[in-house]
Amino acid sequence: GAALLVRLAVVLSKSRYAYLGPEGTFTEAAARCLPHAEALLPFPSVPEAMQAVRSGEVDGAVVPLENSVEGSVNATLDELIRGEPLMIAREVLLPVEFALLARPGTELSGVERIVTHPVAEAQCRQWLSTRLPKAKVYLTASTAAAAAMVANGQEGADGPYDAAISAAVAADHYRLDTLAKGIGDTSDAMTRFVLVTRPGPPPAPTRADKTSLVAFIRDDHPGALLEILEQFATRSVNLTRIE
Repeated sequence: GAALLVRLAVVLSKSRYAYLGPEGTFTEAAARCLPHAEALLPFPSVPEAMQAVRSGEVDGAVVPLENSVEGSVNATLDELIRGEPLMIAREVLLPVEFALLARPGTELSGVERIVTHPVAEAQCRQWLSTRLPKAKVYLTASTAAAAAMVANGQEGADGPYDAAISAAVAADHYRLDTLAKGIGDTSDAMTRFVLVTRPGPPPAPTRADKTSLVAFIRDDHPGALLEILEQFATRSVNLTRIE
């Protein structure tokens, strides 16, 4: 009986997690760092991944929240504010290294149209201006989606995309060649990913916890923000970030 209960507890601890897909994103890499993941399901956008949690289709969603270079990921913050409440259950800090990927046979000198995610584009501007100053950059939903578009020969407004700025692992997923590695302007860039779940009891304190709150000011008047912040100071709660 005891063995059966232990085995049942192990089965119940397994979870289905959504993540910002498709395969080959940094978010997938972050999701694979989490324990007890029975299945990882890619979704095309942050709102769709988080809505899958609200609907009960998955147990949680792994989404990017903050980058050490570019700051907050607005799509995630907006989705946390809207709709039914969600709870941040865990976080994963992941080093971010970008690569320029292209179809086999493509030379770096022949790259004229690049597709990538907006955050990736912002972190590679210096490299692009130095190595590919004449290339045009187009934006899409994720770095892996960009790799898939290049692999499929998808065309933009001015013709087919020649290369994608993606995670290096996407080269294996989409059978692309790596034209350049480590093209980010900051070598120690990190992205903070979070696992969001439906609301429930918080885990036991660890003395190394973070709490994220969405707060609304009921009455707009001078000092309203200060009044809210004083509540944290009075209770000796340290703030690491205000958005």
